[in-house]
Amino acid sequence: MASKGSPLHGPRIKLIEKARDLFFEAKETFETKAADEHAKLLRMQHELEVTTKQAIFVDSSISDTIRTCIVLGNHRAALKVKQEFKVSDKRWYWLKVFALATIRDWEALEKFSKEKKPPIGYRPFVEACIDADEKAEALKYIPKLADPREKAESYVRIGMPKEAADAASQTKDSELLGRLKLTFSQNASASSIFDTLRDRLSFPGVS
Repeated sequence: MASKGSPLHGPRIKLIEKARDLFFEAKETFETKAADEHAKLLRMQHELEVTTKQAIFVDSSISDTIRTCIVLGNHRAALKVKQEFKVSDKRWYWLKVFALATIRDWEALEKFSKEKKPPIGYRPFVEACIDADEKAEALKYIPKLADPREKAESYVRIGMPKEAADAASQTKDSELLGRLKLTFSQNASASSIFDTLRDRLSFPGVS
């Protein structure tokens, strides 16, 4: 038997539409638009609950609706929500990156990163992989980070002192080098890498 979705969606939509009409008559533009979008979102969420047979969409936000669609593998529905509610590309990328990481679909994440230059850069890709404890996946994106500080700090987070030192050396920032060395203070071998770098670059203040 097909799911009917969350209960009372019909009456709620009618009430919201009635409120929208009242706002329109009162020339309350912002409230009219908000009520109209709320009703539209509820309709879409109900349709999703019927098609997926899971009562998990109604009353969630636009962002959560998109995220849930992606987690369930319904990318077409996620894109439809994006288009219907004019979700920005930056917001779309953030949502999709972390949704794909949630389900550990690393192949899809890598493919997504190559569709075009991400409007949010590659840092969210790195963070999503590190948060999922996927060092190998993070290494696909760390070299693409434009900011050497972000690159150095990312290498530190996955325990790669040599690569972190090499990236940090590009900044000519002695404070950053000192901070990174302290991160590896319990690792004599790693600390020596920063000492060697200090000697080579003659950075003051790094001990």
